[in-house]
Amino acid sequence: HRDLHSFPTRRSSDLRTGRRSGRNGRRIMMEMLMGHLWGDYLLQNNWMALNKTKSWAICLLHCLIYSTSVCLWIQDFSIFHLIFLSHFPIDYWGLGQKWLDLIRGRNFLKENQIENEYKTIMVSFSTLVYAVVDNTLHITLMYFILKG
Repeated sequence: HRDLHSFPTRRSSDLRTGRRSGRNGRRIMMEMLMGHLWGDYLLQNNWMALNKTKSWAICLLHCLIYSTSVCLWIQDFSIFHLIFLSHFPIDYWGLGQKWLDLIRGRNFLKENQIENEYKTIMVSFSTLVYAVVDNTLHITLMYFILKG
């Protein structure tokens, strides 16, 4: 049996070292991705998802849960504030959709206003594109945070 003091944990310095050595770096990125998926999908309810762009308090709650999830998965709370500060603006200001608007990409709200036989497909595909852009923004920022 192991006592609490012998439980393996990581420090920020371990992340910096592990990141550069292939196998540990891949493991840390996988753990970060798992924390992201849990925090942004499995632990975010519909109420949070629909209201986080309307209320800073709701977005704050979601980002606290999200950041905790990521830090639990990577076993390092020293970067909690960086995860939180990188996640909040993307979600609160809907930066994924703003990026798509900037590059004149898909917009599921506009697609929903079009009446034609392809509306369901267009809205569904636009929603998927938005999710991929949003995930790409979050994961890219976390990559740079973990990279140091």
